[in-house]
Amino acid sequence: MTDKHTSESGHWYTQEGEPMYTIIGANGKERNTTLADARKHGFVPSVTGIIGVSSKPALEEWKIKEAIKSTMVLNIESDETIDEYVRRCREHSKLVGKKAADRGSEIHYEIEQGFVSGKESEPYLAIMDWLDENYPLETWIAEDSFCAKEGYGGKIDLYSESGIFIDFKTKDDLKGKDPRRLVYDEHGMQLSAYAQGCGFDKAERVSIFVDREDTSLIACHVLDEVTHSKHRDMFNSLLNYWKLTKNYDPSEVGENE
Repeated sequence: MTDKHTSESGHWYTQEGEPMYTIIGANGKERNTTLADARKHGFVPSVTGIIGVSSKPALEEWKIKEAIKSTMVLNIESDETIDEYVRRCREHSKLVGKKAADRGSEIHYEIEQGFVSGKESEPYLAIMDWLDENYPLETWIAEDSFCAKEGYGGKIDLYSESGIFIDFKTKDDLKGKDPRRLVYDEHGMQLSAYAQGCGFDKAERVSIFVDREDTSLIACHVLDEVTHSKHRDMFNSLLNYWKLTKNYDPSEVGENE
């Protein structure tokens, strides 16, 4: 299972591209931003929130496997119904996913601090070694957010002014893995959506995987250039589907004012 730090799904951005993950509610307390808030203020959904409307067979397979593993370590209690036992196993397996997500967030933060403040860490140094070898003349921009004219937003892990877009993912047991087999259409769609949102018709897209345990171990894959337009079209189809199902088009906010 791979993660995007803090799980961008469900995140929102302003029309100016600023993150608006939370909002102050009517009671004066901070809470997560909702679709109702987005409609009211004209917020746009995140890239991964859009991609989230499609099925992810690999992720679903992982969830099923973890649920089955939970049944192997948890015994049904004598006074417990089957439904109660299933619910307990489900919650147990969710803890595994949360632990992986939390670890992914920690690693992403370490990488971010390397690019933003120069604080060195194992994953940052490993990534910089690879970047220096493959893109020695590039100037990198980290953790930059945007709002696309098409009506979505996002925060990009890393990109360059020349149009190289990079996303970091964390994964268990990375040693010996072929990075080409770790990349799915959703990774390509995410990077193509970032490129489109920043106004690039063409872009070089790179997925970099970091091992959760040995963070000095990375696997990098440059996606085929010929798949960029396909992945962009796939994302835009999901974006249109999202707008139709939510009955909300952020790209039209303000047009009739």
